[in-house]
Amino acid sequence: MLVRAGWENETRVLILSGRFDKSARVPVERALAAGEGRPWKQVVMDFSRVSSMDSAGIGKLLLLYHSLRKKGVALTVINPKPSVEGLLHLVSLATIIPIIQEKPEVRSVPDLRERGVGFYLKLQRSEPEMEMIEP
Repeated sequence: MLVRAGWENETRVLILSGRFDKSARVPVERALAAGEGRPWKQVVMDFSRVSSMDSAGIGKLLLLYHSLRKKGVALTVINPKPSVEGLLHLVSLATIIPIIQEKPEVRSVPDLRERGVGFYLKLQRSEPEMEMIEP
């Protein structure tokens, strides 16, 4: 699992690549730890490059959700592949973690901005400013 991390105002953005499984724990935790000391209200995890997810990944995502919630930080998953999104719905994670499919042609839709992910395309253009989190 590769993780690139960046900021957009008070949102920590993680762009994930590869399998979301037990190997995701360390790089995701490092990316979030790098944000300690900075005010943040939301974590957005871009799953567009996540190829698959297993039960360990589901457990990690659920633990992450609860950990962030205790700190008053919201978690949102954007752009998962259909198979990953289907799994998140199957195990009912989609009932507690917002899952949003954002398409480039709808980036200015107010509803997406209200949910905190309207910045996504801006972030894609500025990816070189993101830090790579080593596993």
